[in-house]
Amino acid sequence: MKENDAFEVEFTHNSTAIEGNTLTLMETKVVLEDGISIGGKALREIYEVVNHKNAFRYVKQCIKEGLPLGEKIIKYIHAFVMETIIAGGIYRNEEVVISGASHIPPTRNEMYVQRQDIQTDYELSTDELGLFTNFYCERKPIGLL
Repeated sequence: MKENDAFEVEFTHNSTAIEGNTLTLMETKVVLEDGISIGGKALREIYEVVNHKNAFRYVKQCIKEGLPLGEKIIKYIHAFVMETIIAGGIYRNEEVVISGASHIPPTRNEMYVQRQDIQTDYELSTDELGLFTNFYCERKPIGLL
């Protein structure tokens, strides 16, 4: 396995595990590299790892093409992540609560301000991959994801 492939599998596993996905690192590798689903696992978990891989590849392609991180790309990333799970690429229009968590997601109105903050951070940054990763890992509670 190439180093990039190994990183992609581990990054996908860790990112989806943070969100509650129960696939092991080896199961994630089997799904992504061999295209084999894992018995006893919910389809949503399979979709989550496949979608994450596709979203990450899209991000890398955007960086390669020099595309600026704007609202359109953020919505496309969300659409990739949520494909076959829920409608993606749109702002939610209702308030949400995360059961058992101390984090309070932003209100509908706060989402737009946070999205603009991401744009400002991007415009000031010189590390594009780091910024995209920061968006995905730290800022995704803005309501899209």
